[in-house]
This record gives sequence, structure tokens and C-alpha cells, in this order.
Amino acid sequence: MFHLLGGTARFNEIRRRVPDVTQRMLTNQLRELEADGLIIRKVYPQVPPKVEYSLSPLGRSLEPVLLALKTWGDANIDLFAQPSDEALA
Repeated sequence: MFHLLGGTARFNEIRRRVPDVTQRMLTNQLRELEADGLIIRKVYPQVPPKVEYSLSPLGRSLEPVLLALKTWGDANIDLFAQPSDEALA
């Protein structure tokens, strides 16, 4: 959802921004967010099909919360960094 704060995006755009996500997981998450009313899925009747995702007004209302969480995470990332392989040896 965070990747839609900048506006509308297509599936592959979102997938490129989240490199470790599988196609199936992203599809499932987008469906859940749509079912919860947080995003809007727009399908264009063309070949090949074009599908765009954007935040709904309800999803957009979460923007301050998401940005606050990102700010906190960026400031505290060192607390949660995984130990390097050298530290384990």
C-alpha cells in the first residue's frame, strides 16, 4: 500500500518496487486490500488487459500513519538489523 502513496501503479510496477515478493503473494495482498476498501482496482477493457491500482479515500486516510511508521523504522533500523555472518562466527 505504501507504494501507492505516489499515485496509480500497475501490477508489475508494484512488483518491481517490492523485489522479494512473489506474484502470488502480491496478488493475494492486493485482493485483500481491495476487499477491505483500501485500494481501488481498475481494469481497462483492452488486449492485453491493463489493470491499475490506486488508494481509495479510506486508504489515503492512512497516509500519515504509514509515513510515521516509515520515519520510525528508518530511525530505528539499526535496532532490528540482522547480525552479519561474521558476527556469528
